[in-house]
Order: sequence, then structure tokens, then C-alpha cells
Amino acid sequence: MVLAAALVALGLVALGDNDSSNTASRSTVAPTSLASLATVATTLPTTATSPPTTIAKVTVPKLVGMKLADAKDTLAERELEATIRYKATARYRPGTVISQSRQAGARVLPDSRITLVVAKAPSPPPSTAPPPPTTTPSRNCDPSYPDVCLDPGAVDYDCAGGSGDGPEYVEGPIRVLAPDPFDLDRDGDGWGCED
Repeated sequence: MVLAAALVALGLVALGDNDSSNTASRSTVAPTSLASLATVATTLPTTATSPPTTIAKVTVPKLVGMKLADAKDTLAERELEATIRYKATARYRPGTVISQSRQAGARVLPDSRITLVVAKAPSPPPSTAPPPPTTTPSRNCDPSYPDVCLDPGAVDYDCAGGSGDGPEYVEGPIRVLAPDPFDLDRDGDGWGCED
């Protein structure tokens, strides 16, 4: 409508400017009717808008009670993605889905993320038993005999009650690791002074 009014104004200016001296040189003809203005207006380009496309939603399956691998496969089949969180519990088998972020039956867009909480075995309670004997070698104990402290600087050890002549003796049985510098494990079974 604004364009049509502008064209009419231009036509009037062209008509009002008409003098006898330049009549032959001017050939501009103003539109003579509204019908011709409408024709000019309808030749302008128009922009067409296409209707918006809709994306089909998918239904969230029931995943609680499934093994984690099966739940992930089920989500992938429906073009959904899984985020995994673990919770320590003795109530459910480890590796079982115990909850999901979206309720079964909910409608969501493809590629939506569903958080799965998966059971894991709880940590064992702290032990009240005394710690096992240390096997870390001490600089005053030979590391070949982890359960007793034999002086590595001693001349020799023999099994107490045996036929050895010492001068040092040890009560057995004791665990023996290589290289067994005092030769207390004669049969090589990892134990010395067994008799």
C-alpha cells in the first residue's frame, strides 16, 4: 500500500512538472488508474514460509531391573542416550539398573539423555583383625625370612633341635623366600625348620 502511494506521488510530480518547452523530451507516463497501480504492486517478490516440521517423540522404556548392557541397548534402539551413575547397595545385584531419570512411558525427543542409576557392590566393612605381619624388609632383619627377624649379619642360623651347630638358632616352621642365605629350606618347598 505504501508502494502504491509512492508511485501515485511520483506520477503527480511528473504531471505537475510538464511544461511546454520539454514536452517532446519527456516520455514518462503516470499510472492512470488504481488497477494499474495494483498490477505494479503485485509484481514485487514475495517471501514464502514453509510450515515448521515436527519431530516425532519416542517413548521412554521401563529400564529398572534390567542389566546395564541390556538397558543401554534398549535406549540405543530408541535413539536415546544413557548417562550412567553408580550407587553402592547390598539391596540389588551389582550391574542392575535401580532407577531412571525419566519415568517409563514418558515421551521425549530422540537423542535425549536418560540417567541410569546402577547398583554396585558396597565396600567391605573395615577389618577389625590385626594387620598381617609386615613383609617389608627391615635393615636389621633378613628379607628371606618374612615371619621372623633373622640378623643378616649373623654367621649362621640353624633350626632349633636340629643337627646344626649354630651359633644362632630359630624355631620353625618359618616361611622362606629366595635366596635363603642360611639354607633353612633344604627341600625347597618355601618352608624351613619344619621338623
